[in-house]
This record gives sequence, structure tokens and C-alpha cells, in this order.
Amino acid sequence: MYVGDRSQDSTVRYDTPEEVNAYLDAFYEQGGRQIDTARNYSPHAPGSCEARLGTIQAGNRFSVDTKVVSFTPGSHTRAKILESVDTSLNLLKMSTVNVEYLHVPDRTTPFEETVKAMDEAYKAGKFQHFGLSNFTAEEVEKVLKICEEKGFVKPSVYQGQYNPVVRSGEKELFPLLRKHRIAFYAWRSALSSFTSVFTLTCVISPAAAGIFAGNHKHIKPGDRFDSSHRMGQAYTGGYLKDNIIAAVDRVIEIVTKHGINGHAAALRWTIYHSTLQADQGDSVIIAASSVTQLKSNFDFIEQGPLPEEVSKAIGKVYSEVAGSEFPYHY
Repeated sequence: MYVGDRSQDSTVRYDTPEEVNAYLDAFYEQGGRQIDTARNYSPHAPGSCEARLGTIQAGNRFSVDTKVVSFTPGSHTRAKILESVDTSLNLLKMSTVNVEYLHVPDRTTPFEETVKAMDEAYKAGKFQHFGLSNFTAEEVEKVLKICEEKGFVKPSVYQGQYNPVVRSGEKELFPLLRKHRIAFYAWRSALSSFTSVFTLTCVISPAAAGIFAGNHKHIKPGDRFDSSHRMGQAYTGGYLKDNIIAAVDRVIEIVTKHGINGHAAALRWTIYHSTLQADQGDSVIIAASSVTQLKSNFDFIEQGPLPEEVSKAIGKVYSEVAGSEFPYHY
């Protein structure tokens, strides 16, 4: 959500209670009722997002999803999991959250210990749904097997990258999720009445990180492609490759002929023409760097499905970049 401590993180756009409330008010007015955060948000000031959501008591009017600390080896031991869950609840000023995710796999801790700890927190009423994020399909299968054998709560939501450029999960991950009735929440995606859930989140975009909007051509300090910070380096390395830029530029030529904004086209493709299915519980997640941008995203989505020529052109992008794009997992 670009919410956090601006003094420590240049990507933050909403810091004060007034700024955060204005952002969430705009989302609420558009029908949004679910927000997504994490112990690691904002990226360069971990914990500051949850703290600010708690300050304005966002949980009083929104369903809140969060994620446990996950990026360091050993972060998914029983003790660390339970500590992270409790810290989130304290910062958010909530007694329970909607979804609690394992943000990324901790491959140094046995999955059984991790899942048992999540089951313990779930049975204590600290979250309503167990989620996985950025796991490989093979790892999801391992987690499911442990849950089934031990009688632990099973994951019902998977959050991962998905957009016109990042689609590698369609081959192995999506069939597995469908088989086990696990909903997919797409980050670097969007939100609309297409979905069963409206979700607002932090520093992610469903329109392929803004590359269809040409954001990589006009970089400002703190922007997604600003390589002076860690997140900018990751986006630059993942998206600013010659074959990806060339494929996107070809699409933009077609999109422009139809008088459609490139960002809007990528957003609408993800919602109306991709493998995501509302009846499977799938949702798309969005972040906006301004209230104006948030409102315009809703306006774009309300325009509905794309013209056939545009949807086909965007659908072909992945065949031109497959293998060189961001993986769907961590």
C-alpha cells in the first residue's frame, strides 16, 4: 500500500494518519473492504505499515490479511512464527486477522514444524485462513501432504506473482491449486468487481510492475524502477530486459491504435482475459502511489473486457519472454 515510515523508506507514499486515512477512504468508497500487509512492509522499514494501520484502527472497517516474518533463515521456527503472529496483532490492534500467510518459504526449517506452528495459531483464533505466498508448486504439495497427514489446517489461499509477463505458474501451480480448492490472489495485478474480494496491498502492481505504462522510461526517486534501493534493483533486474521491453513495445503500438492506456490494457487483461477465475475465489491485488491513481484504476477496470485484437496481443507476450521473466515463486 506504499504505507509506512517515509523517513526510512523512499518508496512510502502514505505515512501520517491523515494520508493513510485518505488513501483507505478512497478505496472504501470504491467498494474495497479487504487490505493486505505483512510484517516485512514497508520494504525498507519493516513493521511500519502494520503500525500505521493499527494507529488508524483500519481493522474496524476492513478485513486485514498479513504475513509472518519470512526472509531470514530460521524465521519459520515455532517460536518465531508465534512471535510474528502476535506482533502483527499487537501492531494492528486486532485480535484476529483474515489471512495469515507464510510470506516466502523458509527452507532451513522443516515444513512440519512451520505448519504445526501455523495450526497452533489458527486454533488459538489468531487468523481465519492459512495462506501460502511465493512457494513452488512442489512445496505447496509438500505442505498439503503434511496438513492432511497430521490433521493441521490446510492453506486455502495462495498469493503469487501473475500478470501478462509473469505466467509460469499456469503450468504446474494453478492445476494444483484448483485440485485442492485453493484460491489464487495475484500480486502485480488489480482489483475490481470481477473478484470475490477487493484487496489493497503494498508496493505491488498487476500490470507487470508498470512496464506497460512506460514507468521504466521516466524514473523518479523512490519509484519502482529506481535502482538506488533494493526493491528498484529487483524490478529492474526482473523486467528491464531487451526481449521483455521489445514485446511490450509491440503491444503498446496495438493498444494505442484502440485509444487505450497501456497500464489499463494490462490491468484489464489480467482481470478479464487471464486464467484467473472469480468462481474459484481468485482475486487480484493492487497498490496505488496516489489516491488519483487508485481511482483511475477502478475507472479502467469498469471499462470491461478488451477488444479482441488487444487481448490477443497481450496474451502473446508471455510466449516471447517465457524463461527470462520473474518466476512466480521465491
